[in-house]
Amino acid sequence: MIARSTQALFLTGLAVLLAGCVQFQTRTSLYAGMEPAPVPERPEKLSLAVEPVIYADDDTDLWFMENPDCVQGQVTTEVVAQGEQAIEVAWNRNAEGCEWSGLGIGWDGWAGKDLSQVFPYTAIQMRVRAREGKMYGLPIVLTLEDYAGGMGFAYTGNKYFERPFIDEEWQTVTVPLSSFDVEVENLDATNVKQLMLELQQSGSMYLDDIQLVFYEEEEQEPWLVEAPRPDPTALPIQLFDDAFINNNGWGLVTDNCQSIVPTSTNPSTGTTALHLQWDLAPVQCYEGMMGVSWDRWHPVDVTPIASQAAIQFDVRLPEGTSARLPVRVALEDYNRQVSQIILDARYTSAGPFTTAWQTVTIPFTELRGGGRELAAAPATVGNLSAFQDGADLRNVKQLVFFLDESGEVFIDNLRLVDVN
Repeated sequence: MIARSTQALFLTGLAVLLAGCVQFQTRTSLYAGMEPAPVPERPEKLSLAVEPVIYADDDTDLWFMENPDCVQGQVTTEVVAQGEQAIEVAWNRNAEGCEWSGLGIGWDGWAGKDLSQVFPYTAIQMRVRAREGKMYGLPIVLTLEDYAGGMGFAYTGNKYFERPFIDEEWQTVTVPLSSFDVEVENLDATNVKQLMLELQQSGSMYLDDIQLVFYEEEEQEPWLVEAPRPDPTALPIQLFDDAFINNNGWGLVTDNCQSIVPTSTNPSTGTTALHLQWDLAPVQCYEGMMGVSWDRWHPVDVTPIASQAAIQFDVRLPEGTSARLPVRVALEDYNRQVSQIILDARYTSAGPFTTAWQTVTIPFTELRGGGRELAAAPATVGNLSAFQDGADLRNVKQLVFFLDESGEVFIDNLRLVDVN
């Protein structure tokens, strides 16, 4: 086992640097840019490209930081994963003077190692166990250092563990070389000097059988696959039948201002309608609302269909209520701008609202920008300039029902249709 101070390590690296070191060479293309570096071919055996054994029973190239307040390290024959000895190490990075703590392995007699040919196909694999109890992480930064002082770093995150935590049973930890950051400190992969293990926080563990192995990351299957989204402009689109599309409706609440609930009493179609009641007389009640996104809250560009699309739904009044409905129907964009119209009988199929179901059809071209006063004024059919002061049709968020004053109504079979 070799114990080295930081100064000794620096002088060793400097001597080799002065003697000359191998570095990557960049080639300028005949064209304006740089030629991309070709991906090296995978060798048949790792040993044909580099010595794969980093540590296995031979501690000749092993060193520990000399400050015992930071690191206590040794080889042991009492607890091994395989062979005759393993590395035992305990550390406390919080101790005074421990700006860095760890150990290193020069392997292959401190020869310069060319990893460039195997970087895409190789991982550092080691056997690890806790000295006592469990470790729910492994606070080690693996560091490859070259003979010019360049470095590459990789953190041994839990995703590289064989099991979710480190306990008193040996397990394999595999860190791909492709996960190393080699750009920040300019690691020269053709002339690697050593592997260092920078120890963070505090802990104690055993290490054994550290080596380079062939590694190709398995393709990950997504654990949550989003279903394909239908074309949000392919009319007709059913927004509410017995439930809101994609469960992306909102406003179905009961409070002091409004009550919007599904009901099975006399629906227009299917088994469920919506029963809306509201009263904005209380001071805290500014506006009642209900809305729905029909593309899972993605912004929708409705400009291709704006001239022929319409909002359509069935409506009826409860017994004994007024035929007047203070309701505004609107498209809202992602900047909270709206284009809207006040609901009245001119959009129904059979005159004033009654207790019988009637179909309401509101063309997009009837929707107006501005406030409630403008919403009451009909636009010229086919004139999209009505949207200029309202919602951005390229960025529509949702369809909204604004409930003013007080009222009660049943709504069902809400949809977007083509009126051409």
